[in-house]
Amino acid sequence: MTIKTWARWVVWAALIGAGVIAWLSPNYEDAQAATDRQTVNCMVKQLTQDDKRSIAQFADTNDFDSLWRVYDRVFPDCTVRGDQRDRKSELVMSAWNVLSTDREFMRFREADAAHAALGH
Repeated sequence: MTIKTWARWVVWAALIGAGVIAWLSPNYEDAQAATDRQTVNCMVKQLTQDDKRSIAQFADTNDFDSLWRVYDRVFPDCTVRGDQRDRKSELVMSAWNVLSTDREFMRFREADAAHAALGH
């Protein structure tokens, strides 16, 4: 196995472990919120620089179908519980909100806006 494959398995196992611990906690709503945060953070961390660059371009052109396709690739690796599939749109929007505060992502958006302003 490659290092990337091992890393993916480690992240996945950690998410499952955290999800089980949160699920067994006495307050289910707090547990759900905790696992949702873990899933959202995983989705943001799984994005490559190319993914972020693409999302920056999609966001500026309001091409949300393309944006969803990028998240479709990382969502299955980050899902902890089955009910999260039913709330995928909420989780993707949360990931988008987290990503929109990322410095690297902001630089991509600024660069894309500058490129568009030059008429390219």
